[in-house]
Amino acid sequence: MTARDLSSSPRIRIIVDLLRDASLAREPADVFKVFGPRMWRIRPMEFFISVSTRGLPTGSYKVTRYYDVREFQRRADSGEGGLPETVNPNPWATFHQLPTHTSGFVAECIKGGTPKIFTDLDIPDDPVFGSLLSEYKSAIASPLYDRGEVLNWSIQLRRAANAFDEQIFEDAMMMGNLIGAITRNLVALKEVERLNTALNSQFEEVARVQQSLLPEKMPDVPGLAVATSYLTSDQAGGDYYDFLPMPGGRLGILVADVSGHGAGAATIMAMLRAILHCYSGGDGSAAGVLRFANHRLLASRLEGNFVTAFFGVFDPQTARLNYASAGHNPPRFLTAATRAIRAIDDGAGLPLGIAEDLDVVSEDLQLFPGDSILLYTDGITEAFGRDARPGNPDMFGEERLDAAIRASDGRPDTIIENIHRALFAHTHARTRADDQTLVALQYVGPDRCLYPPLRREV
Repeated sequence: MTARDLSSSPRIRIIVDLLRDASLAREPADVFKVFGPRMWRIRPMEFFISVSTRGLPTGSYKVTRYYDVREFQRRADSGEGGLPETVNPNPWATFHQLPTHTSGFVAECIKGGTPKIFTDLDIPDDPVFGSLLSEYKSAIASPLYDRGEVLNWSIQLRRAANAFDEQIFEDAMMMGNLIGAITRNLVALKEVERLNTALNSQFEEVARVQQSLLPEKMPDVPGLAVATSYLTSDQAGGDYYDFLPMPGGRLGILVADVSGHGAGAATIMAMLRAILHCYSGGDGSAAGVLRFANHRLLASRLEGNFVTAFFGVFDPQTARLNYASAGHNPPRFLTAATRAIRAIDDGAGLPLGIAEDLDVVSEDLQLFPGDSILLYTDGITEAFGRDARPGNPDMFGEERLDAAIRASDGRPDTIIENIHRALFAHTHARTRADDQTLVALQYVGPDRCLYPPLRREV
């Protein structure tokens, strides 16, 4: 086998450098800055015109660029570099300001939308270019395609009467369409970046509004210590927790999760908050509150969205928690006496917003001093480990959650800190695929006022 190294070929070296630099372009205007000063070195061309017919009536055109190659040569020889004054570096930004023409040599070039070779030209005075084209005697007009349509043209001229043949035209047309494709891709990329920036700004605003709807301070209820954590994913989501005053000095405690992500989920979260803060009357039971919220959400026509929710009503007089669940993750209950952990999963019904007849019932849990409860959303248990792969999602799960709770001393803040440490050890990531909400409670007893600095992590 014999290999021939082409790196010493001046022409090949120009092409390699040209294509390499073109691959580095990040702005549409950079493509021309790469190709324009070099094309005349590898292809016979003495005057260049680029034309666009995009969005214009048949026969109409705009001149987006033109230049005399001698100006590029002069700049290259003098070391001045840069683009000639006649070159518009970014015609896409000023396209609407460019004049529209219907006559002249270019009108003949684009007629019929077909490729053309011109010989024996005689253009002493052109209505668009004046005398600039008078010395050129041959030309080629290459159509440039965009989604199957001829929307742009590349026109090259030379002084010799028969300077172009079909082989030269083929190379020119292939190169012109290559440059056009690269440019279109960069124009599309810039538009995507602009839209993403605008979208991210909107998501950030939604997230700010969403966090402003969370409780400003922790509840002050005799015998109850509380700590919370609310960590968002990359997108605005639908996690929500709240504390609501209930008749008789009781405290309503809610953790909810709207299906999906984004502005839609955040909007439903805001709706749920408004609904719950309008609740009055009724029997005051946890199931009654969830049925009220379900009725109002259904009336709002969620269009396929639903909400899982756990609602508890704590009575400081009796140390009882009346609770009901609408399809939510069962809270974890840590008993102080035995350090055993069990799920609070009885009496659960369908999520909110699915069926008018919400089949949920209220249950009661008697708390004793030192008992702790953790409410959470599925962003905790469904957090993927670093070894996750198809067929083995390696989620954090309830087993690791219970181990983190059991390793704490039962105080709400230490429960949350332990879970955060365990989550990071599992995921090795500071970012989250889903919102992660924790509400930890501990009944400290009627004769104690154990209020460590309560906090809300956001």
